[in-house]
Amino acid sequence: MNRAARVAVLVAVWLLAWGDFSGAQVAAGLVLAAGLLLVFPPPRTATPTRAGVRPLRVVALVGYVLSNLVMSNLLVAREILSRGSQVRTGVIAHRLATPSDLTLTLVANIIALTPGTMTVEVTRDPAVVYVHFLLLADVDDARRAIARLEELTVAAFPPRAPARRPGAAA
Repeated sequence: MNRAARVAVLVAVWLLAWGDFSGAQVAAGLVLAAGLLLVFPPPRTATPTRAGVRPLRVVALVGYVLSNLVMSNLLVAREILSRGSQVRTGVIAHRLATPSDLTLTLVANIIALTPGTMTVEVTRDPAVVYVHFLLLADVDDARRAIARLEELTVAAFPPRAPARRPGAAA
């Protein structure tokens, strides 16, 4: 991801966190993003990997995440407001079928955003995400949901071959 894309993502997160899309907030987000990238520069790798972006697949991923957010909010609200508790917690380990740093990061963060689920741990080698469920009614459904999230994430941001360095032999 290039610097401009990183700045854009950081500014977008800043604006979403504040919920205010004024010019002052955009300027503050730009200053903050520039400062963060100066203090914490992205690591340089010998063979940087690039990720593609498929806009229609991104829309499908966002739609899936939004529908999960609504359903999870309703389920957690029902659990809070009901007299009898049906809480059945559990932790599931999901090994990524398409391991990449981007996929692992997106899957872990989307899970953490969803009410009733929390990313407990993430390992890179092997690429495994451990997810805690507050309302774990069916283990197989939970596994399918995580696999579906991974599938949509990989479809939206497919990993590409490592970028060749200038002057490197083909």
